[in-house]
Amino acid sequence: MWSCWRETRGGHRDAPRAGAPLLWGQAGRAGGAHLEKDPGRSFQNTGKRIGTGTDVTPGEFPWHVSIQSHGKHICGGTIISALWILTAAHCFADEPPDLTVVVGGVNLSLPLEECHPDSLILHEEFNRTSLQNDIALILLSTPIEFSTEKIPVCLPFVCDRDTWQHCWAAGWENTSAASPVLQKTRMKLISREKCLKHVPHLVGGMMCAETELDPAVTFLLLPQVDSGGPLVCSYWDTMKWFQVGIISGGKPKHRILTPVCSYQDWIEKETAIRGKPFFTEGVDSGTHLRVARSRAGRQVVFRGCCLLLFIFLIAIKLL
Repeated sequence: MWSCWRETRGGHRDAPRAGAPLLWGQAGRAGGAHLEKDPGRSFQNTGKRIGTGTDVTPGEFPWHVSIQSHGKHICGGTIISALWILTAAHCFADEPPDLTVVVGGVNLSLPLEECHPDSLILHEEFNRTSLQNDIALILLSTPIEFSTEKIPVCLPFVCDRDTWQHCWAAGWENTSAASPVLQKTRMKLISREKCLKHVPHLVGGMMCAETELDPAVTFLLLPQVDSGGPLVCSYWDTMKWFQVGIISGGKPKHRILTPVCSYQDWIEKETAIRGKPFFTEGVDSGTHLRVARSRAGRQVVFRGCCLLLFIFLIAIKLL
C-alpha cells in the first residue's frame, strides 16, 4: 500500500531531504504526468533529512510546489496526493489568470514540470479580512508521477500543539532580494498568548509559529516563507513529516497558520464531491501509537499473570 512516509532508521529527526467553492474548469488541458497507480493513494516519503543550510537541495521538500500566474510565482502549495494540491484561499482572492502548478524542483530559473489546474476550490466561509478558513484545494487535470523529488506530505493525526516538533517552512524569496532557489527556515509552534504579543489580530482557531533564528542570520536576511505553503513538523524521534499548518499571514518572524487538522473533514468532502476522493485516514492515523499502547497493555497483563502464578505456587508450598 502506498503511504506518504517511510520511517528511516538512523536518520536525523531535525531534518526531510532528498464551500461556495470557486471552480475554474479547465478539463482537457495538457500538463502533469501520467500515473499508473491509484492517484488517490499516497507515495512513500524517502525519509531523507532536512539539512542545515538556507538553500533547499533537491528532494528536501518534495511536497512543496510553486503556484504561478503567467509564469510568475504567487504562492506555495503542498502535494497531498497525485491529483490534489493544498494551499491558502487568500492566494486566489483576486482570481489570478493562467494558473499553473510547478512541481519537482527547487530552482525556478530552471525548466521544471508544470501541471495545469482542472478546478480551484476555496473554502465557502473564507474571510478575506480576518483570513479565517484560509484554505483551498487545486484539482490537477492530470496526476503527478511521483519520484524522489515529487512526494505527497502526510496530514496530521492530532491537533495537539505540543505533539509537533522540529518544524520547517520554505519559500522562494527572502526579504533582501529575490531568489530563484527555494529557501528553508526552522520554526516552532507557539502558544496563542505568546503570538498575540506580536500578531494582535490573530483570530480564533488559527495557529502561530515563530522563526528560530540562527545567530549568524540577521533580521534583514530572514528567509521568506511562501504564503499558502506548508509548515511541516515531525514528532518524537520519527522521520515522518506532517503538514501541521498552511502559511496564512503574519510577520517575518511570527507566522499565522491555518491548522490542517481542523479541515480534514472539509478536504475529504470537497475531494469526494469532485469524484476524486482523498482520504486523510490511513495516511498516518496514529496506528503506531495504538500498537504501542496495545503492546504495553499486553506486557502488563503478562506480568500480572506471572505474579499471580508465583503467589499461587508459594501458597501451595506453604500448605
